[in-house]
Amino acid sequence: MALQQEAAALPALASAWSRYWARSLDVMLWMLLLAVLGGLLLPQLAEVGSGLDAPLSDQLFGMLLLPFAMAGDVLTYLLFGNTPGKWLAGLAVRNAAGARLAPLRYLRRNLAVYLHGLALGIGLVALFTLVHQHHRVRSGMLTSWDEREESRVVSVRGGAWRTSLTAVLYLVLTVGSIGIGLYLSSLTPEQQLQLMASSASPAKPTMVDENLRLDRIYVAPGRVLEYDYTLLGVSAADDPGFGARLQQTTRASLVQEFCTDLTIVADLGGSVRWRYADSSGQLLHAIEVSKKDCPAHH
Repeated sequence: MALQQEAAALPALASAWSRYWARSLDVMLWMLLLAVLGGLLLPQLAEVGSGLDAPLSDQLFGMLLLPFAMAGDVLTYLLFGNTPGKWLAGLAVRNAAGARLAPLRYLRRNLAVYLHGLALGIGLVALFTLVHQHHRVRSGMLTSWDEREESRVVSVRGGAWRTSLTAVLYLVLTVGSIGIGLYLSSLTPEQQLQLMASSASPAKPTMVDENLRLDRIYVAPGRVLEYDYTLLGVSAADDPGFGARLQQTTRASLVQEFCTDLTIVADLGGSVRWRYADSSGQLLHAIEVSKKDCPAHH
């Protein structure tokens, strides 16, 4: 009798569709965040699948990000006890007694979702695995990962409107990201470089260290992404050999930076120029690097 009362006190199991939209939104949010961070910190990620057709390239990029998105989902649950999608849909992941899952159990559960639900992000395979799990939930069974980990996805608040809101938000983000992708792909190389420069250029001159100041980043004629620096405490008139020394000590590291972190500029048929001036604005030296300077090009 006590067990029956305890079971009756537990929230109802979530519906298949509410779970689907909540999970989709959670994955979408992390994928968008990772794509933005990857574009800023590792621009060479944009080259993943560059030799393939666009749909295959997009799928490969998504497969690359998906495990990190699932790891982010685990981190969110451990920090807040829920994820954005499930919170919006009014759902929560609990154990059979109604308590939060232990960290290791939630990690194992997410790994099983990644393998047996999302099928590593392989689109056609994931369609079949998700449909199979969807039918299990609709028939009153647990998903294979919930059955294995003795977990439950329960409805803790709200109603059908929460599921609808979650679905609408997911679809809006999906359509928006597709629209942004189409817009970016329609830009000319010059426009893409202009976009990169405007997003990276500081709002005002910024000190890099005690002697070096970054003044601006802009696109010069000929598809040249130019970084304008000011070197403090150095005078072109008083030290005419400074430029040659700067070339000798700095060029190799700038070539490496271009060939590893700024390859997207090379793919646009552009080059990068680092321009150094003294406090009076007089040019000390300029170093320009293009694709032909990269070791792989030789």
